[in-house]
This record gives sequence, structure tokens and C-alpha cells, in this order.
Amino acid sequence: MNAVGKPQVGDWYQYLDKGETFQVVSVDAASGTVQIQSFDGELDSIEAEDWEEIPLVAAAAPEDWTGALEDVEPDDVDQDDSPSDRAQAPEDRDASSDR
Repeated sequence: MNAVGKPQVGDWYQYLDKGETFQVVSVDAASGTVQIQSFDGELDSIEAEDWEEIPLVAAAAPEDWTGALEDVEPDDVDQDDSPSDRAQAPEDRDASSDR
């Protein structure tokens, strides 16, 4: 059994045996799969019943979130381009820009 429990969409995890990190992008109860995306953008799926047997630990999201994007250098973007900033509601962005 791994130490992370059930997969949570948006959370990052690390394989203890490989050292690789990935993010859970969806959990499909109907098909019994967990869809994951590695930092370099590769998509894969894990059988939900196998999830608890995989040696995993929770991991921090990478500071350089551009890894999965082709032809984008970290210096080409700024904080406002990050996925978390784009996910903000428009009224939140307007309020934060007034500061």
C-alpha cells in the first residue's frame, strides 16, 4: 500500500522506485483508470485497482510548469502566465491587479 491514499486530480506524486514525478489529470470511475501526465507531457493511465500498490509519495508541483509545453522556455513566460493564474476567476484577476 502506498502512503498517498486515493488519487486526487491536480495533485503531484513521485514514484519512489523511479524518482519520476507526475500529476493526476483525471480519475475515471466508469473505466477504473487514473489518467496521469508526467512533467514532460507524456500521458499514461494506471488501473485504479493498482494505484494503492504502486510505491508513491506526494510531491510538490514543479516550479517550472512549462515542461509539458513544446518550444516554450521558462524565461519566455512570467508569473501571470502560470496555469494557476489563468484559472483565477476574472473578478479575482481584476481585484489583484488593482493592488
